[in-house]
Amino acid sequence: MDIIKTSINGLEIHLEKVLGDSRGLLAEMIPSGAQNDAVSRGIGNIYASIATGKHIGRAAHYHFKNHEIFFTLSGTALWLFHDFRKDSPTFGKIEGFVLGFDSPEEEIFHPIYVLGQKQMARVSVPAGVYHAFWPLSEEKVTVVAVASVSHDDNDYWRGKPEEVPGFKKELAKYGINI
Repeated sequence: MDIIKTSINGLEIHLEKVLGDSRGLLAEMIPSGAQNDAVSRGIGNIYASIATGKHIGRAAHYHFKNHEIFFTLSGTALWLFHDFRKDSPTFGKIEGFVLGFDSPEEEIFHPIYVLGQKQMARVSVPAGVYHAFWPLSEEKVTVVAVASVSHDDNDYWRGKPEEVPGFKKELAKYGINI
C-alpha cells in the first residue's frame, strides 16, 4: 500500500491492492478489517453517497468530531477539500483529486486515482476538513463511507461550496459553476 500525503495535514490517500483480469476487479478497501489503523477511531456508520447528475455536487460539509474514510467506486468525480481547522498548520489549504472507476476524457487538473488503472483510493478525511465531490462522468458516482461516529445532525458545518475559498476557481477549470 502506498500512502499519499497531501498539502492538508491529516488528509491522506491510501492506495490499496487491486487485482484484475478479464472478469473484473477485486479492490481491497480496509485490509485486515478492524485491526487496520484506518478504523482505529472506531466505526460509527457505514453508508453510501450516490451522485446522480454530472457536475452536481454532493457532500459539501465538514464535521466537528467525525473522521471519515471515503471510497469512490463507480463513475468519476472531482473531490475538493479545504482545511478549516484554525489550530492546524495547514489551515486554509485546498486540495483536489479525481477519483472513481475510469479516467475522464476531458482535461484533468488534479491527480487521478482510479480503479481502471488498478488504484483503489481510500481517502482519510479528518474532522474540520471540508469535503465535497462533483461527478465528471455521466455515470452515477457511488461513494462508500466509513464514519468514526454515528450520524449526528449537530456534527456538521454545511457551508455552501461557494463560501469555501478557492473552490469556485478549481471548479471553473472543469466548467462547473457554483
